[in-house]
Amino acid sequence: MYPDVILLNGTGSSGKTSLAKELQELLPTQFLNFSIDSVLYALPPSDLKHMMKGEEITRDGYNYGQLTEGYHRCVKGLLESGCRVIIDNAWINEEEIDALESVLKGFNVQRVKVQCRLDVCVARELARGDRAIGLAEWEFPLVHQHMKYDLVVDTSDISPKEAAAQLFEKLRSGEEVEA
Repeated sequence: MYPDVILLNGTGSSGKTSLAKELQELLPTQFLNFSIDSVLYALPPSDLKHMMKGEEITRDGYNYGQLTEGYHRCVKGLLESGCRVIIDNAWINEEEIDALESVLKGFNVQRVKVQCRLDVCVARELARGDRAIGLAEWEFPLVHQHMKYDLVVDTSDISPKEAAAQLFEKLRSGEEVEA
């Protein structure tokens, strides 16, 4: 009844990870919350601080594309071991999405468009303090261009708990995409 993968795609600070955590509590089957942040927070602390400030990471061997590929491979490894996962990122370029889709081939995936008004994302980004200022605004026009969705949830004016309840009901009922 439930998919192997619940993929949350949306602008930075749109509430994806908060939504994932709340959704985990509602699902009757265990899902791991495995965000790109799970990989990024494994960076050396000084590199992570640079990233959060929007500064270039100059350490030899740093390659964001490599980290993203590693993240995708980790997702596949978790799935192949029998885990179900909720994954989230702001997938914005077609090549990266194609690489992800290749990894997810053969698994039951529900792709969720996490919508949020830009003004709300910007305010959340400022309040968080752990993101490069301007990231949400940069991602906003790009994030939904290349992915096809099964479901949509708008986190602009509701709490993560309310958004998770809406998404849970859509997953449970098999509702189709609404946008």
